[in-house]
Amino acid sequence: MIFVIRLPESAASRRAAAFLAAMARPRFGKAVRGALAGLLLCAGAANVNLARPQDPFIQAANPPDPRAERLRAFFRAYHCPEPHHVEAYLRAADRYGLDYRLLPAISVRETTCGWNEKNNNFWGYHPGRQSFASVESGIEFLARQLAINPPYAGKDIVEKLFTYNPRRAYADEVRRIMRQIE
Repeated sequence: MIFVIRLPESAASRRAAAFLAAMARPRFGKAVRGALAGLLLCAGAANVNLARPQDPFIQAANPPDPRAERLRAFFRAYHCPEPHHVEAYLRAADRYGLDYRLLPAISVRETTCGWNEKNNNFWGYHPGRQSFASVESGIEFLARQLAINPPYAGKDIVEKLFTYNPRRAYADEVRRIMRQIE
């Protein structure tokens, strides 16, 4: 049985070729040669990196999320109290498929981004009746409500906002604030 393994020209492929040449010597048994050739064939098929162990592993860093800086700039422009909870807003928006600008805009509209809040309720959700253990738990709760709670589920942003606050101008006010984030 003859195996032909073609590797792209590189230092790793030259090392593999030298190894295969050494393997072809008579001192290797047929079983060992076959097993090693099969392993190399599988490694090539799986596109395994044949770099030397001393070669440094380089991992590309995740680029920063541009939405985070937009939210930070937005909260600074409105002089919102620290911390801004940017990561919690982005995480909840991504988890529930919401526009990442929605909850921050509601927060600005309802409580001036927390200056006029009570009980960690930055969004005016059932004011006086709803409180949250933390702002992060409020973000998670409200994102889940707007995404999957029956009065909101399956609706576009305008319909969700009308359900949230049925004042005629409310949806336009929140959408205007959302546009300021971009």
